[in-house]
Amino acid sequence: MSFCQPCRNWVGQHKKAARWVAFLLLLSLFFTLLGQFTTPINAIGFCKVYP
Repeated sequence: MSFCQPCRNWVGQHKKAARWVAFLLLLSLFFTLLGQFTTPINAIGFCKVYP
């Protein structure tokens, strides 16, 4: 996958921020997929986590 030149420049200048963005995107994707395949939690002391 190739990125546009301004994106490559930004990632080159902000490597630590780009790693954080990638980490947060992967974490968000993980929990989204987890929510698709698990049943909602409805027990005393727990809120309903998934709609």
